[in-house]
Amino acid sequence: MILSTTSGDFPIPPDVASRLPQVPPVPDPSAPDYRRQRRAFTEWLDAAPEHAIDFERLRRWHLVQDQLAAEARAAGRDHVVTEDGLD
Repeated sequence: MILSTTSGDFPIPPDVASRLPQVPPVPDPSAPDYRRQRRAFTEWLDAAPEHAIDFERLRRWHLVQDQLAAEARAAGRDHVVTEDGLD
């Protein structure tokens, strides 16, 4: 798996990937079937409270990793994807 950030793309180590919540991709507004994707995503999100929690956990993790990647880039270091921000 690859994590795309504003600072580049980074491999997600298997031990981190195994802890990530399973969340469907957010619909792409430029996709020809955007309305269908949006409806399916909304239905998934509304289907169980755990889905909203999983989505928020993944979103927050991605934001933290994006920030850590930017800090590493600014300091001239390599970024290694971690679990930081997941819990």
